[in-house]
Amino acid sequence: MNQKRVTQIILILALLGVALSAYTLAYKYGVAAADFCTINATFDCGIVNQSSYSVLFGIPVSALGIIGYGFIALAAVLKLFSPLDKSLTNFLVVASIGALAFSLYLSGIEAFVLHAWCLLCLASQAIIIVLTGFVFKLRTYDK
Repeated sequence: MNQKRVTQIILILALLGVALSAYTLAYKYGVAAADFCTINATFDCGIVNQSSYSVLFGIPVSALGIIGYGFIALAAVLKLFSPLDKSLTNFLVVASIGALAFSLYLSGIEAFVLHAWCLLCLASQAIIIVLTGFVFKLRTYDK
């Protein structure tokens, strides 16, 4: 797999993250339904998405997801046009690690505080895990 393909995959994953975060934000405000996400008391997006932990400094966490994934997508687009720019790769490394750490923190809240899991959140976590892996693959081309 070459550098361009890896960067394209990062871009696609970031755009999926934006879409998923946007859907989660729409669900938070009652604009979108997520009946598929309420299975039982353990898997209930409503519990997670309406908790006090779904907002940080007055900003919905899902909106932060849109912003974070959006910056990663923008960096991936720029990397496609400037494949030799190591600063873009460095940004992607820092951004993806930061997003992964925040995602793990939120999963800890789900597991140990709320005792409920959101399938949308788990899907976002899967995206950021895979995305971070591809960012580290991208990093190997800059050496």
